[in-house]
Amino acid sequence: MDYPEIFYHVLSRGNEKREIFRDKSDYLKFLDTIGQMVQRFKLGVHAYVLMKNHYHLLIHTKEANLSRAIQWLGVCYSVWFNRRHQRTGHLFQGRFKSFLIENERYFTAMVLYIHGNPLRAGLVGRLEDYPWSSYPAYVDKRHLPSWLTTDLVLAMYGGSRKKFRREQQQFLERKENILKDLRHGLYLGREEFSEECIERAKKEEHREKPQLRLLLRGRDIEMLALAILKRLGEKDPSSVLKARRRYFANRDVAITILYQLGIYRNEEIGRVFGVGYTAIPGAVKRGREYIRSNERLGKMVSKLLNDI
Repeated sequence: MDYPEIFYHVLSRGNEKREIFRDKSDYLKFLDTIGQMVQRFKLGVHAYVLMKNHYHLLIHTKEANLSRAIQWLGVCYSVWFNRRHQRTGHLFQGRFKSFLIENERYFTAMVLYIHGNPLRAGLVGRLEDYPWSSYPAYVDKRHLPSWLTTDLVLAMYGGSRKKFRREQQQFLERKENILKDLRHGLYLGREEFSEECIERAKKEEHREKPQLRLLLRGRDIEMLALAILKRLGEKDPSSVLKARRRYFANRDVAITILYQLGIYRNEEIGRVFGVGYTAIPGAVKRGREYIRSNERLGKMVSKLLNDI
């Protein structure tokens, strides 16, 4: 989901985990292309690391244009890379991955996390020895590319590069797992931030968009089924999941609602209600008939679908 004035962590891997950087010229070309992207799309890049088969970027958007920017970056570099190495086909593995970052605490931690990649991968013994990340620019301004923004992070350490270096080292020693607070694979921050983003996404996005579909799939389907049954008036929703009689109106309506979300397979829905996937189409047919024949129920189902 693209929003203005938001910090994003962006990750993209090589197709089939193959190398996207083979030599120094490849790394330099990609960095130059990032610089062009920053200027073209008015982005801020606060941290990066280029690994052999993937890259990480920490980006701040001024406009709602992250997808266009990263797609442009990928296409430009892929065309150049394929021509240079006399290859064809996709260089990157599908669409890039990204998640929103809540505040400066998580933002700063993500900078430190990104810089630690070469060390965690065993490529170097010291971060200073890895030239393809923003870490050298943070500890020595002589390595600062014109398009990289370091002021915001350094300001959190009083503008001191020494304090930043010390915090980077302590972060690595703590082996802090910042990604433990990654919600639904889309939001890095508190649970409240995740819920705020979900509400915003529901208002602004369509369910068919990939990231919102992923967000909805991140919810526990059984808990969602129980919540739906409760809204339909069932006093003991759990008993409905265990019911074995063939015709059960609220069960069929709940199955229909889950089906209409378009994010769960019939097997998944059937598993929750203790029936085979072949029983789902019949339940959906009955559920739709119940909804069509009862105006009050139809309005309730419409509201339920909007609230999920």
